[in-house]
Amino acid sequence: MPYQIAIFRDIRVMSSPHQYLLQNSQSLNPENVSRLSNSLSLSLSLSLEEKMEISLAAVTISIAIAVVSWWVWRTLKWVWFKPKMIESYLRRQGLSGTPYTPLVGDLMRNSSMMAEARSKPIKLTDDIRPRVVPYPLQMLKTHGRTFFTWFGHIPTVTIMDPEQIKEVFNKVYDFPKTHAFPLGRLIAAGLVSYDGDKWAKHRRIINPAFHLEKIKIMVPAFHQSCSEVVGEWDKLVSEKGSSCEVDVWPGLVSLTADVISRTAFGSSYKEGQRIFELQAELGELIIKVFRKVVIPGYMYLPTKDNRRIKAAAREVQVILRGIVDKRLRAREAGEAPCDDLLGILLESNRMQAKGNGMSIKEVMEECKLFYFAGQETTTVLLVWTMVLLSQHQDWQARAREEVKQVFGDKEPDADGLNHLKVMTMILYEVLRLYPPVTQVTRTIHKETKLGDLTLPAGVHISLPILLVQRDTELWGDDAAEFKPERFSEGLSKATKSQVSFFPFTWGPRVCIGQNFALLEAKMAMSLILQRFSFELSPSYVHAPYPIITIHPEFVTISLVMWWTWKTLKWVWLKPKMLELYLRGQGLPGTPYTPLVGDFRNFRVLMKARTKPINLTDDIIPRVMPVTLHMLQTHGRTFFTWLGPTPIISIMDPEQIKQVFNRVYDFQKPHTLPLARLIATGLVFSDGDKWAKHRRIINPAFHRDKIKNMVPTFHRCCIEVVSEWEKLVSDKGTSCEVDVWPWLLNLSADVISRTAFGSSYKQGQRIFQLQAELAQLIILSVQKTYIPGWQYLPTKSNRRMIAIDREIQAILRRIISNRETAIEAGEAPSDDLLSILLESNLGQAQGDGMSIEDVIEECKLFYIAGQETTSVLLVWTMVLLSQHQDWQDRAREEVMKVFGNKEPDTEGMNQLKVVTMILYEVLRLYPPVIQLNRAVHKEMKLGDLTVPGGVQINLPVLLVQRDTELWGDDAAEFKPERFQEGLSKATKSQVSFFPFGWGPRICIGQSYALLEAKMAMALILHRFSFELSPSYVHAPYTVITLHPQFGAHLLLHQARGVPLD
Repeated sequence: MPYQIAIFRDIRVMSSPHQYLLQNSQSLNPENVSRLSNSLSLSLSLSLEEKMEISLAAVTISIAIAVVSWWVWRTLKWVWFKPKMIESYLRRQGLSGTPYTPLVGDLMRNSSMMAEARSKPIKLTDDIRPRVVPYPLQMLKTHGRTFFTWFGHIPTVTIMDPEQIKEVFNKVYDFPKTHAFPLGRLIAAGLVSYDGDKWAKHRRIINPAFHLEKIKIMVPAFHQSCSEVVGEWDKLVSEKGSSCEVDVWPGLVSLTADVISRTAFGSSYKEGQRIFELQAELGELIIKVFRKVVIPGYMYLPTKDNRRIKAAAREVQVILRGIVDKRLRAREAGEAPCDDLLGILLESNRMQAKGNGMSIKEVMEECKLFYFAGQETTTVLLVWTMVLLSQHQDWQARAREEVKQVFGDKEPDADGLNHLKVMTMILYEVLRLYPPVTQVTRTIHKETKLGDLTLPAGVHISLPILLVQRDTELWGDDAAEFKPERFSEGLSKATKSQVSFFPFTWGPRVCIGQNFALLEAKMAMSLILQRFSFELSPSYVHAPYPIITIHPEFVTISLVMWWTWKTLKWVWLKPKMLELYLRGQGLPGTPYTPLVGDFRNFRVLMKARTKPINLTDDIIPRVMPVTLHMLQTHGRTFFTWLGPTPIISIMDPEQIKQVFNRVYDFQKPHTLPLARLIATGLVFSDGDKWAKHRRIINPAFHRDKIKNMVPTFHRCCIEVVSEWEKLVSDKGTSCEVDVWPWLLNLSADVISRTAFGSSYKQGQRIFQLQAELAQLIILSVQKTYIPGWQYLPTKSNRRMIAIDREIQAILRRIISNRETAIEAGEAPSDDLLSILLESNLGQAQGDGMSIEDVIEECKLFYIAGQETTSVLLVWTMVLLSQHQDWQDRAREEVMKVFGNKEPDTEGMNQLKVVTMILYEVLRLYPPVIQLNRAVHKEMKLGDLTVPGGVQINLPVLLVQRDTELWGDDAAEFKPERFQEGLSKATKSQVSFFPFGWGPRICIGQSYALLEAKMAMALILHRFSFELSPSYVHAPYTVITLHPQFGAHLLLHQARGVPLD
């Protein structure tokens, strides 16, 4: 290497190798020549390499200079040249606007004006535009109705002309959505951000979920979600007295979130709660970042806010993925709905491979969008509606009057909501003055004509909804005033057929959920107006501000729970009006006593219970003393008072028939909320819900299905009879037994085994709790003349709530065990519980029951399945003890039909004497002594016109013991009256209805009668019986007609029947 370097140095001194040769020609020899040759070769090689290195460096530098120049040029073009060219282009067309400020445009001016506007609230009478859209408003005043401003380097042309707005909305392919702010897509992308064919495809896929008929089906879900929030407000007001200050905003947020969760995603608000919290946080953070986009690339910097935005967006994705995966698993198992939004989106995913569907990623984006948009739009509409109606009490009163006229106290339904004309006018006016979104923006990708304007590519078009909808040129001098009457003749007349009202936008891209939002808002406002009047609290601060949608910065409304007025109306005005109305028709009744009505008569009932009666005495004076007194005083049709509610008692079979047949006109009353703790289910349901539940449950009580239960009836009855045999055997041939608790256990065991696939012991705790609950409720009813007594935290009220919780927990365990057994293929598929659980699979499609519904039906059938038959059996044994001739006739028939064989279905259908006896017992001692129905709107009933708010009482016991209908011997035990059948005995009148009558006749009637026949056949076969000297005759009502002191009978071994 040193040698080479030395030669290299030598060569570099010479001008060329040739010069070196000339200078050293004298000293050349062969060795030198060889050395020189090598040196020349090395010299030439090094020269070429050096030249190549120089060329490569030059190219690299040239490329770098070109790239930097291109980047500099592109940046200059982006930051300066293109904006200035477009500005010049726009000004040449006569458009005025702000001068372009490099890079930031008008963002700093806009942000500073917004910050200043938000620094102080405004008066209720002030225009909200200077606070919500201060910069566009100033530009409108300065530059006229068409002007341009700058969103960073992008020029935005704002237009106010309805014809130009219409053109923008109609030409969806020429004016697509803007995508200038990428962070906005973290909240929601989906349908709202798509363009072209992708938008058209997604719109086509999603459309069925928001079809008008589909939305009508969602109305019960709207009602459920709204009722929960209104119920919470009710409690708050009740706790405070007659009025209460409430920040309604959080409640409305929960309400709308719950609605979109239930209807679109088949979940509850709680399941998606975290999504709503995260999206709200994202909205705040993104607006915060938006104000700093004047700093180039700020949104991409790893600031605390930007990191939180990305973390929140990731968490939303994870939760949504969980919801989607859960639905996919349910769909594979055939347990998921397919016609809600999520079902439709996932169904489309199956078609993705053919290009007709959505990817899972797209599905999740649509979910994010509808979670956000489904909540925000309606929440904002509802809160501003409440604020404006608080300010304008005359319109609040008109809206309430309309709601009362259409629905009364009934649950709002889809048809009724569509008849709320005043409500619709109010909602439109709120949407005009406080549109959820203050403006929408479109972009242009090629030179486009818009009216007289020619707009270059790269321009945005702003459609300022708030400015247009409050524009005096379009809406008149009163544009800023709340005047719903402007919509009295419809939208077209109000807008003069111009596009000047577009809170949900307009044209082909009009919001897909606008009908959903309006119907939900009508439901919520109907329930709120039914329960409350409201006004602005003194602490209310009027400060609307935009966080994507227009939010109230501070909201407090005083819910004067309608209470002051409603209580007065409920306690005095309405009852007195109804009393006058009824007396005007010639109906007699008791005068109204404020609040308590005829509750004072409970003392008469309690006094009647203090002493037993003789076996030959009429039971009515003990069981229904007040009603009997009214019948004797006022005649066969009269009214009494259940608190402030008038009760019309009718005895005419034709009127009774009408009430039973017209199930939608005469519905079940719900005046005693505590009774629902025992059981709701089928017996308390009305309308479509009752029809659906009845259809689901019917197969469990089909006649052929009941025949299959007969062996179970026999097994349960034989266990009790065998126990009695042991007792008699221990005593010799006779024994005194209180048969009442035994019969309760028997009927409880039967219902447990046949309907729930368990034994009495498994459900024993339920029966004990329900019996205790019934006693506590009866005690509480006697104190309801003290307003709100049932809501006070008394010892008995706390116990009732604890009992209900325990029953719910036991039933959930039974249901859980059955679900596990069903999955393992080890459970029956045709008993009542399985039928109910099978229906639960169809719940999301609206065809089945929720688990809560299933629990309520279980509670109902546990108590009804026990009470009805045990009461029938105990009074049958008491009456046959009293009438030994009929006991002998019944035993003789049993022995003749069965001998010593096990009773079967065919044989029991031949027990004519036993059937006559059971009918006569049901006539004299019906399980339920009266039935009530409620009237929600004015109704004709025979010659009567019954107003809404009245109840109809059908006194079963009085009718079935009425001498005008049954003859002078109506109070006597004469089974022979039924020997030619029911129709002949009743003379084809509705005068016998121990199980109800008509479409709502007790679903378990055949079940109860067959069970009673089996029990009596076995008892009569094994024993004769008579009343014990210690028997005390004291029938009294604990929901059903019980023997107050039990039923002490002497059981004797039947002649010729061995005890072993």
